[in-house]
Amino acid sequence: PLGAINPISEMQCRWATRVFKGLNKLPPNEMMLKDIQEKKEYMAKRYTSSTRHTIQVEYVPFMDELAETFGCKPDIVQLWLSDPKLAYHVTFGPVTPYHYRLHGPGAWSGARNAIMTTWDRAAAPNKTRAVPPRRDNNLMKWAIKFIIIALLIKWFIDYLV
Repeated sequence: PLGAINPISEMQCRWATRVFKGLNKLPPNEMMLKDIQEKKEYMAKRYTSSTRHTIQVEYVPFMDELAETFGCKPDIVQLWLSDPKLAYHVTFGPVTPYHYRLHGPGAWSGARNAIMTTWDRAAAPNKTRAVPPRRDNNLMKWAIKFIIIALLIKWFIDYLV
């Protein structure tokens, strides 16, 4: 996938489990074959022709498609009406597997908090030490001013004289 493989694998397993349990039905064979043909044609246009790129998918469209089949795709409009803060994070933040745990089969009560704290958890490993405050460097300020003045003088000489 163009994206993380583990969440896609999990979503496929969630879908397959529901099919095996009889909670979801497979579409008719003709419909599945037509869908396969359309996807093959799209992949042939989108990706390089090689043995490595025979079944490549894009993360968000593929996750959304699978989530729609068994009812766990987030309803953005409903989110904006019921929880605008969460809707903002879902709409403008990174797409995480937690998005598909907000409602429907496999809903998780911690999904909202996980989405709201995604950036904090991503930044935390990089905050391993306190960085001392930066000291002002007067020499650097004067050097920058000198360079700017020199460039302005050069420009004045080259173009205005």
